[in-house]
Parts: sequence; C-alpha cells; structure tokens
Amino acid sequence: MSIPRVLVAITVYNGREFVPECLRSAAAMDPTATEVDVLVLDDASPEPGFSTEIEELCADLGIQYYRTPRNLGIPRNVNMGLLRGVDGGYDYVVIANSDVLFPPGLTDSLVATALTDPSIGSVTSWSNNVSMFSLPNQDPDRFLHDQAVVTWLSEVLAAAMGPEALDVPAGISFAILIPVPVIEKVGLMDPVFGRGYCEETDWSLRSKDLGYRITLAPSCFTYHRGGGTNVDAGLVSAGHTTVPENEAIIDMRYPRFRDEVAEFVHRGELDAAIDRALRAIICDAAERQGYTVIAGGGPDDETSHGPVVALSSDPTGGSATASYMGFRCEIPLGGLPAGAIVSFFGAAPSSVRVLGTDDVIDAAVADLQARGSLVERMASEPTRG
Repeated sequence: MSIPRVLVAITVYNGREFVPECLRSAAAMDPTATEVDVLVLDDASPEPGFSTEIEELCADLGIQYYRTPRNLGIPRNVNMGLLRGVDGGYDYVVIANSDVLFPPGLTDSLVATALTDPSIGSVTSWSNNVSMFSLPNQDPDRFLHDQAVVTWLSEVLAAAMGPEALDVPAGISFAILIPVPVIEKVGLMDPVFGRGYCEETDWSLRSKDLGYRITLAPSCFTYHRGGGTNVDAGLVSAGHTTVPENEAIIDMRYPRFRDEVAEFVHRGELDAAIDRALRAIICDAAERQGYTVIAGGGPDDETSHGPVVALSSDPTGGSATASYMGFRCEIPLGGLPAGAIVSFFGAAPSSVRVLGTDDVIDAAVADLQARGSLVERMASEPTRG
C-alpha cells in the first residue's frame, strides 16, 4: 500500500510577527505514515518587503511558495490549495492558517482519523482557539505558544484518544484535512463569502448533504494564535471573531444549522471528549514531574513544576481541581478526597501543602501522609479556636 501524499496549504496575508514561526513549524513536521509537501499561498500581501522575505524563507526551508498577482480573499486563496491538491495527485489537502504551530505528526494523526471511515469528508484538528472545539486553557498564549509544548500535547492526545473521529456540526479551516476525492465531489469554497469567514462552514454543510461526515480528531493538537491575519487584513475588527454578513448567508442556506449546533452541545459528546483530554494531559504531566496537593488553597500555575490539586472542603465533603499549564479539570471525590485524588493520578502526590484546616482537610492530609506524601504546613495555616 502506498504512503498517502498530503499537501499542507498555508494561506498567508501579511503577518511578519507570526508567519515565519508558523513556516518553521511546518518545515519541521516529521510524519512517519504520510508524505508531506508544504505550499505557502501568499495572497498578495501588501506589507512592504514581506512577500520577498517569506519567499526567501520558503526557499531556505524547502517549502513551495506562490504569490497571487492580486488579492483574492480567503475563499479563493483556499481554493488555490484545493485545486493544487487535485492537480498534483495528492491524496489529501490540509488547509491551514499562518498563525499556528503544527505538531510534527499533524498529517499522520489527521489521516489516521480519516482512514477510520471512508465516508469522512473532513477532519479538523483540536486547538486552543477553534470555536467550540477548543481545549479550554486559562492563558494559551502564555502556556501553549511553544513548539515543544505543542509536540508534547499531540503525543499525549494521540496515546489517549487514538485515531477516533468525533462528529461535529462543521469543520474549521485553521487546520482541516480533506480527502482529494471529497474535493472532487463537493467542489471548492464558495466565493460568495468574499474576503472570508464562514466559507468552511458552508463547504462542510454541502459535504454533509452529500453524505460525508464532518469530524474532529481529538488525537491532534495545533496551537492557534487566532485572528492574526484577519485582523491585519481588516476582515474583522479586534475582539471580533466573525463577519455578520457571512453568518447571514449561512442562516439563509441552512436554517437548521444553529439548532443542530445546540443539539450537538446538549448531547455532551464534546464535553466528554474534553474531559478525557484534560485528564490525559494533567495525568501525563504528573507521571513525568509528580504533583502537589494544596489543602485549603488554590492552584498556583505560576510557580508549580508539575500539576497542582486545589483541595477544599464544602458541605458535601470537599472538592478538588487539578491544574497544569492553564488546563484544569475537576476530580470527582465521592466523599473520600485522598483516595479519589490518588486514584485519579494513579499515585500519591509528592507533596502536600496545608494552607487551611478543618475535619475534611485534616483527614485527607493524614491519609496522604500515610501514603508517603511529604506534608508541609504553611505558617499562614489558621488554628482552631
């Protein structure tokens, strides 16, 4: 069986502060189950000297480069990538923004998901900034804007989630894989969306009408700065994430779409997948670095070297929140805090810092200390009267 050929088409419009980093990330992709070519589609960027710099960088990195003679807008620029995928004999096309960091195995993960079912028409990567399909993070630009972190997250998610496909209401073209035969059946992005936004929603829903599945790959994480090129191009103003006129086209063409999105959210499949992913990330970090329980206090992402569990008491018996690098998840306690925390991580914490005291916390601290955890009682710990 031949190795699938994938074209990663990165759409570019200005962005001197983030595009070079994205292209270096793309050039560093190192798939083992797919063969990758990268194509930069520069949509006539007007920033003085920018296109020349990017063309030279692409030559240095071994990346293909094309600059349109005039500005086409996002849908038509994306179509250049789709058509190149068809004409170039590729098996898949990945359409990607230029304000992202790719995991080394991006195409391996996305293709593995696509191969689980021939009716899959698109596969979107997970990210920190991809509409509702985001892994919640307190400060992604601080914690996740790092190639090593992106690589680690995708490795963890690939091990935890496998090549499964999660059906979603629409694809997001910040990093979306489309099989070439699907492009040939569904066609291109509709230029009615002008300079861009919502064109991939329309394309996804057209593919669904033809019987194709729209999916998310929980095994793949791509960091997305978000909004960079579109704010720069004047497509959206700072703080906005869409174009109302294009939303109106979607509402007119697909009057049931918003209800379908609400139904999807209500089913809880996405929440369950997010919970699994967060648990996998935090538990992997704890396995590598150990973790700390703060009894009677809150997590401290600023100074911790591993996950932190904030344990507090309440009338129901206590609550615990695990936190690491901006990711957080609740640990169900079931009335037995220490045992539940140890069961969650598969091991006792390396240390326990006691910031407060009551019957629930005292019992949990004593239990963890009996399991071998080092207990540190802070000077500010209140005393019982």
